[in-house]
Amino acid sequence: MCSAARAGPAPVSGSPCFTVLIVILTITGIIGSVQVSTPPVVEAEIGKPISIPCVPDISTPSTVKYVQWFVMEKDTRQRIYFQDGENRIINNKTRYTDRINVDKNYTLTIDNIELKDERTFCCQVGAGPAGNGEATTELKVFDAPEIPEIFESNKLISIMKTEPSEIATCVTRNGYPAPNITWYKDHTPLQATTKINNKMYMIPQATKEPSGLYTIASTLYYLPEKKDKDSKFYCEVNYRMPTGVEKMKKSIKIDIQISYPTENVEFLYRPKILKETDNMILECKSDGSSSVENTFYRVRDGQEEETLQSGTGNTFEIVGVKRNDSGVYGCRVLDFDADDKDFNVNKTITINYLDPIVLKPRGPYIFEEGDKNKNIYCSAEGSQQTSVIWKKHKKTVSSTNLLQLPVVTSDDSGNYTCEVTIRGVPSLFKKKSIRVTVKEPPKVNCTEKIFYKNRHYVNLTCIFKGYPTPNITCSIGKEVKDIRKHLLPNHIVISELIVLLPAEGLNVTCNGTNEYGSKTHNSVVQRESTAVSTKRPPIAGKTHRGSSGGMLIVIIIVCIILLAFLGAILYFLYKKGKIPCGRSGKQDITRTDVHDDVVVEVKNDQKVPEETVLLQGVNGEKKLPSDQISSICNTILLLNGWKSSLKSPNGDHSTTKI
Repeated sequence: MCSAARAGPAPVSGSPCFTVLIVILTITGIIGSVQVSTPPVVEAEIGKPISIPCVPDISTPSTVKYVQWFVMEKDTRQRIYFQDGENRIINNKTRYTDRINVDKNYTLTIDNIELKDERTFCCQVGAGPAGNGEATTELKVFDAPEIPEIFESNKLISIMKTEPSEIATCVTRNGYPAPNITWYKDHTPLQATTKINNKMYMIPQATKEPSGLYTIASTLYYLPEKKDKDSKFYCEVNYRMPTGVEKMKKSIKIDIQISYPTENVEFLYRPKILKETDNMILECKSDGSSSVENTFYRVRDGQEEETLQSGTGNTFEIVGVKRNDSGVYGCRVLDFDADDKDFNVNKTITINYLDPIVLKPRGPYIFEEGDKNKNIYCSAEGSQQTSVIWKKHKKTVSSTNLLQLPVVTSDDSGNYTCEVTIRGVPSLFKKKSIRVTVKEPPKVNCTEKIFYKNRHYVNLTCIFKGYPTPNITCSIGKEVKDIRKHLLPNHIVISELIVLLPAEGLNVTCNGTNEYGSKTHNSVVQRESTAVSTKRPPIAGKTHRGSSGGMLIVIIIVCIILLAFLGAILYFLYKKGKIPCGRSGKQDITRTDVHDDVVVEVKNDQKVPEETVLLQGVNGEKKLPSDQISSICNTILLLNGWKSSLKSPNGDHSTTKI
């Protein structure tokens, strides 16, 4: 019960007062009773509100007369709330005057819980003749501590020591109740022990601040080993919050400074594969923590050591190494913490190289057609075994150092490249190109093209190939004509002859000659083979091929069909009067004073120039709009003439004169 104890003499059995009390209690029990229930313990977090329910149980129907809430202080109690019917009173001048509220169900709510609120609260309910009842609740208060801080000792700890050294101190502040601290090494908790020993222990310290909250500290003492040089140490604070929730907070992780002597030395160099002109870096790596002295050296003549560098630096660079820099290199380490033990490691280092390519026999490489067993050797000296290939036009022709020409032909002419590499050193690479020339008499291939520009012309283009480069002449009968010559690589010469084509035709002869022979081409050109063209004579150097005659026939037929369709449309417009092609617009298309004669010929194996579509003047002059209309009319008639000529029984060609 929450009633306070009162001092005084005990009642005497059998006295009148005692008898009256027994009678009253008996009557009260007969009339009724009041039972009150509250939770025995309620947990609250500092700074947050908390509610304590109060549930009365009255045995007989009765109007509740009053409700009171008390806070227990030592052996006394202090009322903080009273309710009688509609009257509600919060007691003045208490610590709860401005922080409490009671609802219609008699539940007490306390705002902004403080540490001093950790007390016992009592709810009392009176029900008139039924009497009264009361129950108590113990309020427990909690507050989360701050994130723990860790303070390193900043001392260099030698693994040669035999007693634990101070590692760090972990501190967490303002927690309630007092939290616990656990130490970790690499996520593994260290066994908590406060007993001083020769391996590890902790010294805890708890301080209650004026606010009533706790500050907890723990100092770790530990005897490290060499394997602890990369370990991480940290601490963790564990605490409890309301409703039984266990929580924790971690500190940052720290390294410890450990001193240990050298046990092993490793000698390295880079790059791993060295070649001439590379920069070579030597490195000496020791596994001790203390400062050591490194000496880099090179062994000369198998015995004598040449010191390259000595000091605390652990690298040494040689710029632009050469092949004679190959040899034995090493480093020596002196560690005073390792009982003056001297560490010495060395390695043999090879500087790779590749000499310039040598060809046997030396050039020039000029052969005659039919020569047999012509061989060219390609080689280059290197630090390791070499790999050689021959290429022609980027295609491998030999996978060895030998380029073989069993029987020399004109196809063997051209540029060859020898490529030499070292298999183990991809960056070492050399190549050399040569030219193979095959002596051969001239060869020729000629084409003729006949065109019309006011008069008939023939263009005879010949391609000569041979070594030495052929000398070319062209003649008509006994008359030698001037020709245009174009020199191309691989001893190729293009000749071009443009002459008038008389009605009786021409007999043109072109000849190519060098010291190994000559080649002649005879061309008989007839006027009947002419094709209409308004082009000027072709530009020198351009060649024409007749292999696309079939395709040209298809193109010509398609063009004729399109032009016929266009002519039909124009004829329809003319009939409708949309085109002024009447008497004033008609022209005598048989007149010869307006334009020169134009001959249109279609031959199965001859290309028809695009200029045969005569929508412009033959001489290239632009027409006025009226002339253009007349030209359209003429085109209609020209198409009819083309249709008639295509039906000519001669088959090979037909001629229409306009």
